[in-house]
Amino acid sequence: MADKKSVNLVISNNQYTEQLVPSGQTYKRTLILEDNIEVSTEGFLYNKGKSTYITYDEVEDGGLENTKTILKLEGDDKLQIRRYGKDDGAGMMDMQLEEGVLNITRYVIPAGNLEMEIYTNKVESSLDEDGFGKISADYKIKMEPYVNLRNKLEIEVKPC
Repeated sequence: MADKKSVNLVISNNQYTEQLVPSGQTYKRTLILEDNIEVSTEGFLYNKGKSTYITYDEVEDGGLENTKTILKLEGDDKLQIRRYGKDDGAGMMDMQLEEGVLNITRYVIPAGNLEMEIYTNKVESSLDEDGFGKISADYKIKMEPYVNLRNKLEIEVKPC
């Protein structure tokens, strides 16, 4: 797979808060669904070196019109999500997802920059030799004092 090719993408992200609930004499961590987003869009897929790239334009009804997202998958377990495009920088971010690694990045909003801590629990890919299949990531985002959420992202890559 050397050339850039058109693909259909189904991107779903579930966001959860975590609660500790009593379980006998200890506590068990429980996830409570806070938000679910699913988007279908078209994009492009290509390989460069040992990495697979997927690019797409954010959908207008998501509030990120005129914004492009680039996914870079290195191997089957390291995912970079880079978003850019608006003149005011709103929505711009660069997330690195690698199992067991804590990364700190900035998320740009119209009111300014927010610092995000991202801890990745797991990244998995089952893309076949043509680049079709699924990429999934389980990670936590923390933006003090506003956000502390667990995210489960799934990207399905299908032929056009």
